[in-house]
Amino acid sequence: MHKLKWTMKQAVIAAVAAACLIPQAAYAEVKETTEAKAPLRGSVEDYNLAWGNWVKSHAYALGSIEPETVSNGSIEKGQLKDLAFLKPLLMDKRIVYLGENSHGVAEYNQVKTRLIQYLHEELGFEVIAFESGMGNAAGAYARVESRTPEELMKDAIFGVWWSKETMPLFDYIKQSTATERPLAVSGFDMQIQFPYASFMKEWIGTKDAGLADAFVKAEEELADWSESKDAAAYAQAKPQLLKTYEDMKAFLGNHAAELQAQYPKNKHLIEMTQRVMDDRIRVVKEYTEAVIRSNTATEQGDYEPFLQTMRIRDEMMADNLTWLADHIYPNKKIIVWGHNDHIRKNNSQVMNSPYSGVKLMGELMPDRLKKQSYAIGLYMYEGEAANNMGQAYKIGTHEPGSMEHILKQAGHPYTFVDMKYWKNKKGTSWMFQPRVSLDWGMMPESMIPREQFDGLLLIDKVHPPTYIRTKP
Repeated sequence: MHKLKWTMKQAVIAAVAAACLIPQAAYAEVKETTEAKAPLRGSVEDYNLAWGNWVKSHAYALGSIEPETVSNGSIEKGQLKDLAFLKPLLMDKRIVYLGENSHGVAEYNQVKTRLIQYLHEELGFEVIAFESGMGNAAGAYARVESRTPEELMKDAIFGVWWSKETMPLFDYIKQSTATERPLAVSGFDMQIQFPYASFMKEWIGTKDAGLADAFVKAEEELADWSESKDAAAYAQAKPQLLKTYEDMKAFLGNHAAELQAQYPKNKHLIEMTQRVMDDRIRVVKEYTEAVIRSNTATEQGDYEPFLQTMRIRDEMMADNLTWLADHIYPNKKIIVWGHNDHIRKNNSQVMNSPYSGVKLMGELMPDRLKKQSYAIGLYMYEGEAANNMGQAYKIGTHEPGSMEHILKQAGHPYTFVDMKYWKNKKGTSWMFQPRVSLDWGMMPESMIPREQFDGLLLIDKVHPPTYIRTKP
């Protein structure tokens, strides 16, 4: 028996050796047995094909991303009919989030404007809340009748969106004020944003010029401290900053009726401005100190203090958006405009992101509002975008099986896919598995798409916005 085993072992070794020493003989034998069979296809290719076929059959094509022409506050009937697929998806939703994976894409500004027109005209949404200063938006809307669309845009939102492509939205907002259902402008960010100080000086200065000047000075100083590394010097400046914002909040309460009477168009102006003062007080007490620590730590390669600034900011934005939904607009439907990172549902679960493990605004919203929400992530396939400084950059390449590559298989210039109402099957399994996508169109991150968004909108080819950075 031992001899038999040894003989078999020798036979195996001899066969392997023959294949190595005489590869032509081994190849010939393999070739003879496989030529008659169909070529093998890997499971990755198989799934890519199934996903692509599903997207081709189930994706919606937008007919246009160009905002519709508005006349006397209304849009001609039928102009938005290509968006009718949204009605069954969104008609019972209280909040619709419109994301973007970059702030510098002309087509995003266009398509979001058109989507807002549809949501306002067809589904009864009456508030647009921007990832921009709450005070800025409140003051801008208070003066909506006396401002041009360009002035309204620059008063209300961050400069990253001051563009030719965003202007039709503010023309639409302004025209809507003359209708029975105006589209109100709001903001939920806590960051200092000019020209808010000039609005407050003009408004408060009519009653107390000294307090108005002190507020302008505090805003300028607080903005400067965000670039500082001197924690000790900030500790000395902090008490006076706190006093200014506390005094302003008290002044607003004591003179509410007469101040509100100056701007009757925004009946929530006093409440919103008091909320801004609460935010400023927290910024002075907590956020600015975290920013100063971050400025020092980042130079040393320690990014945890920076992540803490993101936690604070997004906690405050979630609190502000919840407050708007519950106290200012309790009976209205709200559209939210912000970056994908802020609006997605479970940012802490995204892998390979600078913010992995960090709960951002969408994840921090209360469950009762999450259940009434629908989050749409916007992505791009090719072309160029602009960074927050307005500098153009090229969009990266999307590998097969990536989220953008799957959506691309639909073959449309503008592709929408709903994920909320589908179950996990072969054609839809990509929604339930980690997929790579490019944040800002260049930074790869991995996420389970359906855990982050309810719907996805892919723009095939993009360009930087046409910026309007000069004064109106």
